[in-house]
Amino acid sequence: MNRVPRADEIEAGLGLELPAPSLSSGETILRRAVLVVAIGLSCVLGYFTTYVLLVLIVLVAAYFWLRRSSIAMPFDLPAKLFLGAFALLFISALVTAQQPVDILQTLNFAAMLFYAPLAALFRRAATPANSRKIADFALVGAAAGLCVSLYFTYIEGLPRAGLGSFFTDPIRLSNTALIVGFFAMIGAAASSSYQRFIYALGPLLALVVIFASGSRAALIAFPVLLFVAALLLVKHKWLAIGVSLGLAVGFAVIGYVADLAGARSSTLFEILGRLAGGDNPADLGTTIRFILYRAGSFAFLEAPVFGHGWSRLMSSILPYLAVYEQVHAQLPHLHNDALNFAVAAGIFGIAVYLILLVTPVLCCLRSPRDSQYRTRLYGCSLLSISYFVLGLPDTMLSFTLHNTLYVVLTAMLLNYCRDEAV
Repeated sequence: MNRVPRADEIEAGLGLELPAPSLSSGETILRRAVLVVAIGLSCVLGYFTTYVLLVLIVLVAAYFWLRRSSIAMPFDLPAKLFLGAFALLFISALVTAQQPVDILQTLNFAAMLFYAPLAALFRRAATPANSRKIADFALVGAAAGLCVSLYFTYIEGLPRAGLGSFFTDPIRLSNTALIVGFFAMIGAAASSSYQRFIYALGPLLALVVIFASGSRAALIAFPVLLFVAALLLVKHKWLAIGVSLGLAVGFAVIGYVADLAGARSSTLFEILGRLAGGDNPADLGTTIRFILYRAGSFAFLEAPVFGHGWSRLMSSILPYLAVYEQVHAQLPHLHNDALNFAVAAGIFGIAVYLILLVTPVLCCLRSPRDSQYRTRLYGCSLLSISYFVLGLPDTMLSFTLHNTLYVVLTAMLLNYCRDEAV
């Protein structure tokens, strides 16, 4: 029996395009609000970005649940990976919990549970022009980060932008500005006119924020991300690599000679020189980190499978600290993402850390090779690499703010920066 062709097959054969799905005004408002908060205002809102995004995410989930009869919510590979990562953390928390509140610590990673509704929100509005829109939001977000840093520096007169603030800190401000600033570079590949060069201002604005905050981790990550941008966005690879390395060396020379980065950032060169020579770093912050890393390694070996639990992340290292070092256990974390996951959740935590790092790039490689594939791959690579590098001397994926942003930005890149809507 001959099968009757479907309407979409007939339209495809005639060279026609199916109309985009009907989007309600409420859905559009939610999507724009998530985009504005995650990219445009994350430097301004600081810690409060987490709570605003979580409220919006819950509203998105409620919206699709109420319309579940007319809207299908995709449960694809990234949704499974994020849900699996959360499940591993929850199992570890159940095993190590000494009181009910210990299990509630996993709610710091609650955004991973809501990837599917976020993906549906973005996928239903996918168009070929979305990469350029994301770049516009990011450029505004980088400029907003610059304004915040200038306020702290020249209005409040702080030695480091964000130091002692109730809504942010120098590391959160610089790391967020760095990621948002390099997100703006998506516009350089998404645009074919001379206007694309304006998006190069994103990393430069972020660099000023880094100088104002005195963040050495962000200063190290800057040339790494510059190399990623050159490799994935510029067609002439060798020229791009040469230019990016030249710019990175130029920034380093300027920062060292003219001390534009301030005393804290300029000591980076002395620290690296001492470490290369096998000497102890003269900087107190670096010395404390090595103390935490040593004690954290012993704490992990004490409970390698399920860990000690997030509520005992710092108390678990006390037996491995000298008496004069125990004051460092009052810090909020171990200043290394992988070690945070390892000590808190053992092998389960390490698995979660690796799953989270590979999810954006892995899922992007499985995505359609449409007109936005290159910018999508750049954005996903930027996420994974920046979180890895910035998480080496501090916390990123194990910190609620950056974990929430990671989930939202992954959903946005994989679903909004596509040519075809669902």
